[in-house]
Amino acid sequence: MNESVSPRAVGALLCALVALLGILFLPRRAAAIPVFANGQGGANCALCHTVVPRLNGYGRYVLATNFSRGLNRHLQMMQNRSLPVALEATANASHPAPSGLPTLSSSLVQWLSAGFLGKDFSYFATVPMVSGGFPSASVDQLWIADNGLDRGHGSLQVGRFATPLFAPWISQPLSLSGYGIASMQVGSNAATIADNRWGASYTQVGANDVIGNIAYLSGNGALERAFTPGDEGSAWSASVMYLSPEKHWSGGVATLLGSLPNSGGAIDRYTREIALASYSVGRFNFLAIGTIGHDTLPLALSTESSTSKAYSLETIYAARPWLHLDTRYERTNEGLGNASVNYIVDAALNLRPNIVLTVEDLARAGATPITQYQLLWAGPWFRNRMPPGTMQPAPDLRGLSAARARAIENGRSIFYTGKDLDGVRIHGPDPLRVYQSCAVCHQPTGTGGVRLPDGAISAELGPHAHMRDNMSATSNASAMAGMAGMPGMAGMPGMTSASHPWSVADFERAISHGIDNTGMALSPVMPRWQMSKRDLHDIALYVLTQLHPHG
Repeated sequence: MNESVSPRAVGALLCALVALLGILFLPRRAAAIPVFANGQGGANCALCHTVVPRLNGYGRYVLATNFSRGLNRHLQMMQNRSLPVALEATANASHPAPSGLPTLSSSLVQWLSAGFLGKDFSYFATVPMVSGGFPSASVDQLWIADNGLDRGHGSLQVGRFATPLFAPWISQPLSLSGYGIASMQVGSNAATIADNRWGASYTQVGANDVIGNIAYLSGNGALERAFTPGDEGSAWSASVMYLSPEKHWSGGVATLLGSLPNSGGAIDRYTREIALASYSVGRFNFLAIGTIGHDTLPLALSTESSTSKAYSLETIYAARPWLHLDTRYERTNEGLGNASVNYIVDAALNLRPNIVLTVEDLARAGATPITQYQLLWAGPWFRNRMPPGTMQPAPDLRGLSAARARAIENGRSIFYTGKDLDGVRIHGPDPLRVYQSCAVCHQPTGTGGVRLPDGAISAELGPHAHMRDNMSATSNASAMAGMAGMPGMAGMPGMTSASHPWSVADFERAISHGIDNTGMALSPVMPRWQMSKRDLHDIALYVLTQLHPHG
């Protein structure tokens, strides 16, 4: 055995492996990272992730808006009453290849909690208990956000959070190495754009998929040092992003302006200008990041300034829903004579929905390639579980024919779980994305009103289905047509539920083709569901006859 592995480390690794192997053979109950998965009725990880922890377009939008869009806050609060925290553990090993056994290099065990404290307030906390084999001395993230500003389009976040320069992309990479471009140190300036920092951040969700942010950032130490610049200095950041879960392109531009003492005590004033572009199509995702920086005094006892440059090109390919391949080329130059080129290849394998094995090969010019391994587990989960007290009572099927009773039961199963009575999951147009159940977006009672991506608001369902419009009574037809759900056009003369009553056929068309009962196209946020004719009829029948939001 490799001499660098201590008996204590070997014992810890064996215990972790035994526990994880035991979990592998437990009944499959999980579907996505808790606490969010449970709080959304047991959502599948593919709703927000390509592979845990990397986010897809939907997950990036949820994170960029401080969870105010794309999640059902009522379900989240109900679920958090009984299970407010989750546990995550990772074990990392590496070796310099090609000989020798892997060396246990690090481990992490942390608590996670997230959700809503009220209608407009969301929160997130990750608190490590053990990091690298030692008790952790600080929280990782701990923040609260008021999402009710500017009629729900503005969000003020306070606490310790990921530096909001493209955090939805770079804070949770697929690769084990992370982005060197985001963690590049310049001289003694270690205040990188990948830090979790204390501060305050304001996010504004605008029109046409544009999201703006401005933030003040302070130190990244323990809680008692919050908002004290200390050795990390302070900085201002600003960014403009184009981000939508339903579009192929996303990206933006950002800047960071800060100052901090270098190792000699002099003040280094620095800037970073960053650009990012991402394109997703089919099974492929492409990501390009570039940054240029300037430091006035990055070194101690020196007046030499630095102009740093770096860029990264990455491709992720979903070979299978449970296997993702990541390749990345990265070049960094801090401008002080230190430059590096990295070639990174990762394979991420979902052994189970809540267990991910990642293997990485990291090569640098003139250095021995390094192979790294990570086993990640998070739990507990409850698949397709609606929090107690949120579902409508089971329908009274007495007096109905056996065929109609089964149709209603099948429609109820689809509405609450996203699966029919035979266990077949219904799908949207994207084969790699598993959507939530109908109840998560439209509420378990069909009342709707959930704020979704792109400013859409889910519709109220039932025999008198109508739009939940958060705009004004004078909203024009094109703006109303851009709202989400299965709506009538409430609030518009000649386009009310009363003048255009819903039928089973109308609901079937809305669910499968995105056309409402007036012939208007629904927002792209509403999936065009793909299911059998029987399932389509049954879910439409259930929605029309069994949902009574105000009954």
